[in-house]
Amino acid sequence: MDYFTVKQQYYTGNYKQSLQEIAKHNKIQDDTLFFYRAKCCLALGQYEKLSGQTRLGDIFDAYVDFLSSKDLSKLEASIGEAPSPFALHLLASGQCILGQYDESLNTCVQGIDSDEEVGTPELLLLCIQVALLNGQPSIATTMLQNYVSANEGYSSDNEIIINLAESYINFATNKETTISNFYFYEELCQTFPSWKTQLSLLNLHLQQSHIPEAQSIIELLESEYYQQQKESAQLYAKDFLSAKITLTIMNGGKADDLRDQLFELAPDHPLCEAHKENNAKFDEIVAKYSAWE
Repeated sequence: MDYFTVKQQYYTGNYKQSLQEIAKHNKIQDDTLFFYRAKCCLALGQYEKLSGQTRLGDIFDAYVDFLSSKDLSKLEASIGEAPSPFALHLLASGQCILGQYDESLNTCVQGIDSDEEVGTPELLLLCIQVALLNGQPSIATTMLQNYVSANEGYSSDNEIIINLAESYINFATNKETTISNFYFYEELCQTFPSWKTQLSLLNLHLQQSHIPEAQSIIELLESEYYQQQKESAQLYAKDFLSAKITLTIMNGGKADDLRDQLFELAPDHPLCEAHKENNAKFDEIVAKYSAWE
């Protein structure tokens, strides 16, 4: 079966369109369709438990419980023996959320090195994201190179996964910012316009200090067309706020109000954490020198 459109729509953040494509094959039961249906529903806040229907469904239910409890034990128990790459994807995601990056990488590698082909590209993409979060771009690069070398004939429906993996590495290492990476996201914005693709291009402009272009995308996302997409606007609100904060600072403005909004929405956002750390260091320095007066 060809999953090209399902994956294209999912990875560009067009979750409703991906679900519509999946619905065309509602008489077909396979793990790939189930995985993307469940992931789309999770992104849209529409996931409903399907306990007992499939093994992967039970693992998804355990993953959803984990998202609320942050207790990994039930999810670990649900994986069982000889887990599929999709099952390992959920476990590795949970480990990553808890900051267990090394364990998450090991879980990813377990699936990537297996003989199972279905779900392996998705696991590779997660592995690269975790490695980059863990400050290990060389491991991410090696994992991608090894996979591509061993799977030169990967199917067209997995092309966007491989391209995204490469783009994440390029972004993290500040490579190909004005060439392949830029054109990749520019093309996605034209072909699959969405909050996700626009934000990706926005971040590339910010990385290159393209202030007018970044401002233009912010104005576009604040337009009625994008604001009417309420699920996406809510889903990407913290990412949008962080981009606005960055642009405001680059323009020499004050971002206190925007920071307050982000802190209220997502207090554990990396930008909030970094700001708190910087303030704590500044207060420590002030206290140190005040003691000398």
